Amino acid sequence: MKLKHLFFTAALPLIVSCGGKGKEVRDDSACGTASDTVLPVNIEIEDAPADSIPPYNSDDLRKFGLRGKVKTVRTKEYSPFVTCISGPLQFNEDGSLSSRFDELTDNRMVCNDNGIINGTECRESDGTVFRLALTDYDPEGNPVSGTYTSDGPDEIWEVEFSISYLKFDKEGNWTERLFKGTSSTRQMKDNGEYSAPTKENFEKSETRAIIYY
Repeated sequence: MKLKHLFFTAALPLIVSCGGKGKEVRDDSACGTASDTVLPVNIEIEDAPADSIPPYNSDDLRKFGLRGKVKTVRTKEYSPFVTCISGPLQFNEDGSLSSRFDELTDNRMVCNDNGIINGTECRESDGTVFRLALTDYDPEGNPVSGTYTSDGPDEIWEVEFSISYLKFDKEGNWTERLFKGTSSTRQMKDNGEYSAPTKENFEKSETRAIIYY
């Protein structure tokens, strides 16, 4: 990014920021001192967005990449993939997740080093296993690419995709996004073997409604 030079009179604070690591999921203090001497300062700074990225209100909201005092998240119409992070999600006022995911079994979520979910696995009653892996993220923590597999008794469906974000709400949470990629389908034949894969382009949009406290 370009650098700017600013000249102004100011007290000089020393600021130290702190961070943390995420971990696998199952079921700040800023400090510093300030000088009381006022003097002209020549500071070199990077261009920054007009609005800085706000912090997460809780670890659970961080896991789902949600900012603000989120109450519920519900996908409109349908989600292109079966995964618990598509919703519906419900949070308490303190930001704790209260959803139980009763419609699916063996729910498993894995977080990256930033504490954001980057993989899920769950199972349907017929034995179909759904696996989602998110591989890259933008600076705001939104996933931008990944893979998905639906492995069932009748077929195996695999997708490699990228994600572009079309709409955001006032809290900075996305409300509409677009998946693009390639899908591959293998059907189970009468002899118990899978057919050769049928490949086609994949493009699906996803919208969601978010309610806040």
